[in-house]
Amino acid sequence: MTGQPASQSLGERVLLKDNKLRPGFRVLVYIIATTVATVLLSALIGLTSPSPGGGETISPSAMLAFEACLTVCAFAVAFLFRRFLDQRSIASLGFSVRGPWLRLLSIGCGLGVAMQLFVFALEDLLGYSHFAAFATARQDAAVLTVLLPTFALLGLAEEMLFRGYILQNIWEAWGPIAAVALTSALFAVAHLGNPGSHAQLAFTLIGLVAYALWACISLLWTKSLWLAVGVHFMWNVFEGPVLGFPVSGFAFPSTAIRQTFTGPHWFTGGPFGPEAGASAVLALAFGYVLLSLLKRQGAFADVADEREPYAR
Repeated sequence: MTGQPASQSLGERVLLKDNKLRPGFRVLVYIIATTVATVLLSALIGLTSPSPGGGETISPSAMLAFEACLTVCAFAVAFLFRRFLDQRSIASLGFSVRGPWLRLLSIGCGLGVAMQLFVFALEDLLGYSHFAAFATARQDAAVLTVLLPTFALLGLAEEMLFRGYILQNIWEAWGPIAAVALTSALFAVAHLGNPGSHAQLAFTLIGLVAYALWACISLLWTKSLWLAVGVHFMWNVFEGPVLGFPVSGFAFPSTAIRQTFTGPHWFTGGPFGPEAGASAVLALAFGYVLLSLLKRQGAFADVADEREPYAR
């Protein structure tokens, strides 16, 4: 039986394991460092808030700038910490560009589109949403030119934050079940500052946790975050700019399809959007079936396993 060296102080025994900062403390330091770095970088470029008016309508250009800052900081801090603090491989975070990462990304994009079309068709079939108008091609192009890169950055940043660095360290400390449960809860809590999130809090939490669990399953099955990034990206693009739903509480001034909603909020999600309603949970179940079929057919069999020993 081995123990901590007698020469270590109580503080060192609490904070350190195998001469490294314990994974739980690394998570706290990572969150603080990424937050501070994002605030400083945003201030440096003169950005004060991604939603200057404080309302539910977000400025696309401000959102793009903020997501660029967040993505740069989330990745830079994660890579530095993974290399020097964790002393683990950067590839084990889930963003390796070896192997079929583009195929995984493309599959994820397709699944994200399919699940949002499922929401659209289901609400229309039940009479809970009503088509109002199409935007012009010029309006579509103007909106998507800004929002496509914005949502691509958002997908990258949030997957690195929750199911990249934080999940890997919790997994190392307490195992996969704790990692999935805690990061899914953290993902949900992180969105509770969004407009409309407290209108029906229980449904908001259920929807966000369900989405996070789905993304965690995709990580476990593909040994990569690229599929989850693709889903995150196209889920948001089709939910908001294309189909006209609110995206986690944020509305957009122009969308390809304009809808009105009359269905119950417990189903449609109300002002927060489908993530706070049963429609998104049903769509995630549909997406889970599709993902299971892909796995059964060997779509992920050739993905290189670059995970650390604790995750194998």
